[in-house]
Amino acid sequence: MIPGWHDDDYLIVEDEPALGETLRAYLAKDGQAVLATSLAQANERVAQISPDVIILDLSMPDGDGLTWLAQWRKHLTAKVIVLTANNEELTMLKGLRLADDYVVKPVSLRVLKARIAKQLPMTVQQFGAVSLNLATGQVTKNDTAVVLTAAEYRLLAYFFANPNQILARDQLLAALWDTREQFVADNTLTVTIKRLREKLEDDPAHPTLIRTVRGMGYFIDG
Repeated sequence: MIPGWHDDDYLIVEDEPALGETLRAYLAKDGQAVLATSLAQANERVAQISPDVIILDLSMPDGDGLTWLAQWRKHLTAKVIVLTANNEELTMLKGLRLADDYVVKPVSLRVLKARIAKQLPMTVQQFGAVSLNLATGQVTKNDTAVVLTAAEYRLLAYFFANPNQILARDQLLAALWDTREQFVADNTLTVTIKRLREKLEDDPAHPTLIRTVRGMGYFIDG
């Protein structure tokens, strides 16, 4: 699963049933995905799920997709990607003014998914088997939730924000600065890293995720 794609809601507005269902099933791997085969149905779906992403065909049986989008645009927080066979320049220019991207059919599912990913904020970061959801604060290992203390979470988030670079102990201690704005003891860093390794490493005695560089500090290795 692509980082950043957890729990997103997708609305596919497509009147060709086979293509619409293919897109729905493919995107459902990363969140809720629903299909609307008309603009009237799309109106209902928008109200029902408040989608994060809308995949919009232009030639719909009950109207023009761009006209529909123009009416909805100021009410939508969703990213809108036009997916259409229409490659006329004027239509493309109008579409790019209203939508976030314009994709001409045919397109591979993987390419479409990559285009969608560019429009979404990255909320999930992953190193090896460990992932951190910045939106929910949830940490998982091999898709199983891991419970961390506040200090453990702050330290892990700091590692994830600074990947593949050596972080000195002073930097990490600053990351552990507590909510009362008091510095934590140096030993707290050692203990917190030890506990993180016990929770996240396959073999805490021989860590492969949070590594030590003698005399310099630590780094997270993805």
